[in-house]
Amino acid sequence: MRGSVRIHSVLKIRMSIRIVTWAAVLLAVVCAPAYAAGNGPKVPSVPVAPVEQTAVPAAPATPVVVELFSSQACTFCPQADKLFGDLIKQPNVIGLACHVDYFDVHRGALSHPFCTERQTWYEEQLHLGPNYTPQLIMQGQIDAIGYKADVVDAAMKQAHETVIAPLKIESTQADAFTLTLPADWKVEQGTDTSLWLMLYDKPHEVKVAGGANRGQDVTYYNIVSAMKDAGTWPAGQPAMSVTPGLAAAHQGFVALLQNKTTGKILAAGKYETK
Repeated sequence: MRGSVRIHSVLKIRMSIRIVTWAAVLLAVVCAPAYAAGNGPKVPSVPVAPVEQTAVPAAPATPVVVELFSSQACTFCPQADKLFGDLIKQPNVIGLACHVDYFDVHRGALSHPFCTERQTWYEEQLHLGPNYTPQLIMQGQIDAIGYKADVVDAAMKQAHETVIAPLKIESTQADAFTLTLPADWKVEQGTDTSLWLMLYDKPHEVKVAGGANRGQDVTYYNIVSAMKDAGTWPAGQPAMSVTPGLAAAHQGFVALLQNKTTGKILAAGKYETK
């Protein structure tokens, strides 16, 4: 008797479950078209608060410093000078052309002894061998033959991967400028540095007076005509003041913070006159 009651109860529960299940299915079939047509029950919409977007300032672009050691008397230098003129048109490229005095024309020379000294210093720091022209040094670390476009392109790609800090240069008064490092950048303790001020000229349009390029018309860009050692960067200071000595013939100047031991350029900035 007790067994019959239990079986009867189980059957009633199973029947109830089936009824509820079929009712749910029937409700879904009947209501789904209404919801799809937009005729379902109206649920009041809740306004969504706008998400505030915080602008993230773009990181300053990494400068690429390109130094060309050239000469009017060098056979392949006109090609390098033209290629250099194209390079300095690229964004964030800081170009300096330094004419060496160990191999140059006798009349109308643009060379300076300090250019030869700087090239020789690079040869010693980077273990490159004897001086030659045309030579490109990028970021104070990368050597490239200046007239070979494919070699220069490969060196430029490598230079873009060599990160240096951008130096902000602001004019404060006549021939007085403030150089500022990025807020999150500091010179590592124990690093022996020099701050170089490289003053460069407005373009020179020249008919070469002698040598293998005699009679050629060449435009020389960013010829360095003065180079000054402004000393070391003040320890722990984000900024320093300089007086480069700009003259009417100058187009501007470049500030290079450089490791004296390795030659690596740590920070660089450019200022051009208007």
